[in-house]
Amino acid sequence: MLIRTHRLLKEKDFNSVLGKGRFVMTPLFLLKYIRTGLLHSRYGFVVSKKVSKKATERNKAKRRLRDIVRTSPQIAMQGYDVVFVVKKEIVAASFDVIKKTARDALEKALSSPRP
Repeated sequence: MLIRTHRLLKEKDFNSVLGKGRFVMTPLFLLKYIRTGLLHSRYGFVVSKKVSKKATERNKAKRRLRDIVRTSPQIAMQGYDVVFVVKKEIVAASFDVIKKTARDALEKALSSPRP
């Protein structure tokens, strides 16, 4: 579980990232991010019913992504709001594939110099 300070909780924060943020496209999800003035990064996850009609599969995708973010060194990056918008393909993907894809996307998004 991500600690509260590392989670995006408010709708206006999600809308800000989804509306104004840059993105990294992967086969499993769309990673949107925006620079903030905070001392830590915050993460949010969007899994719609288009991904799966089963709540257990949607929750499994969120749990996997939360665990990857929690154990990734990129969590120490400062000052970003990040939202994962999950695609259907994540349901059939193995944890190792999701982990590699997520870490690569986070590294690409958060380590590259952005204005």
